[in-house]
Amino acid sequence: MSGFQDNIVKFKNNKKYMTILYVVIAIAFIAFFLYQVFKINYEPVKTEVALEKTVSASAVTQAFIVRDEYPIEASVTGTLVPLVEDGKRVASGDNVAVVFTSDEAAKTYNEIKELEKKIEYYASLQNKVGVQTADITPLDERIYSSCGDFVAAVSSGKIDTLDSFEEKVRDAITSRQLSTGAVIDPSVKLSELTTQLEQLKAKNIGYSTITAPHPGYYISVADGYESAVAYADVPELRTADAMAVINNPQKSADTEKYMCKLVDGFNWYFVCVIDYDDAVKLTKGEIVDVAFTMTTAEPLKATVVNIADTVDYKTAVILKSNLMNTEYAGLRNEQIRITFDKHTGYQISNKAIREVDGQKGVFVLNGNIVKFKKINIAYSDSEYSICNNPENEGGFVELYDEVIVEGVDLYDGKIID
Repeated sequence: MSGFQDNIVKFKNNKKYMTILYVVIAIAFIAFFLYQVFKINYEPVKTEVALEKTVSASAVTQAFIVRDEYPIEASVTGTLVPLVEDGKRVASGDNVAVVFTSDEAAKTYNEIKELEKKIEYYASLQNKVGVQTADITPLDERIYSSCGDFVAAVSSGKIDTLDSFEEKVRDAITSRQLSTGAVIDPSVKLSELTTQLEQLKAKNIGYSTITAPHPGYYISVADGYESAVAYADVPELRTADAMAVINNPQKSADTEKYMCKLVDGFNWYFVCVIDYDDAVKLTKGEIVDVAFTMTTAEPLKATVVNIADTVDYKTAVILKSNLMNTEYAGLRNEQIRITFDKHTGYQISNKAIREVDGQKGVFVLNGNIVKFKKINIAYSDSEYSICNNPENEGGFVELYDEVIVEGVDLYDGKIID
């Protein structure tokens, strides 16, 4: 009986030992598994790829546009029809507009001009009849190009230019049709248009012509603010005066006698007021980007002419441009975005920046070898710096370098296992 009991005790002890053994084996297996996972995922260093980035500051503000404007006084009153696009340069003595005694006369005149354009188009089309070509690829490319230009004009919102783009599309398609043997006879349409033109000209409408008294850029509207600020005084305008002209520009009392104007000088100015914190980031002579937030006018570059005094934490800034077109010619009191303090370079985490022998730089991973590369910090915030190489020297950080942002005991030439 006692032997039986001893066997039971031994069995229980063996079972206890086996359980402990199983637990030990399981722990060892788990530890080995975790070690392998750690080994696979362990990275002795952490890197970020150096990519190019541009950072800048900007300010949105209201700007009053000042040009060297010369209003043209008309000798008669009536409906003005421009002969020149706004923003187009004219010579002294050029006909810039005609004035009609009634809207009906002006309408007839415009219809005559439109008919003359159509007659010119169909006359040129008649000259193409019977001319064929074997290679239509250039014609197809012309159609694609003109359609692209038309779509771009629609997307930009420049509705006043759509007619000209539509004509180009139509002309490109017609040219292809004629070149591939299509039968088109424009003579009937040409005869019809010529008859209409003769009927309109028979009305013998009268008008007065306005000529340019001297060279300049033509603008078809005199809005009365031509003398709100003296052009010669703009570069030295003080902040209080700038605020006054932006918020309450004075309109001329005799505007009605002027029907159009010329812009004499090439340069024109933006008078604007921005926060002092933004103004201190600007320097005289600096080139800034100006975007028009409420119009379809294209962005442009302007020069900082003056940074005035500060009033109630506001500072007047005078910008200058010499670009001119139809859209710029129509600007007066506009909301703009000024973009400045622009820096382009490689974005580097501040955690990666080290100093070796008095030279700031970073460690990069080239394969599995650590290499020290120099940096030139152009801009920095709390997390990143924008670094460039203005002298294009060797040994500086380059695009797509693997910059080490985390790692210990780093030195030039170290091999990472």
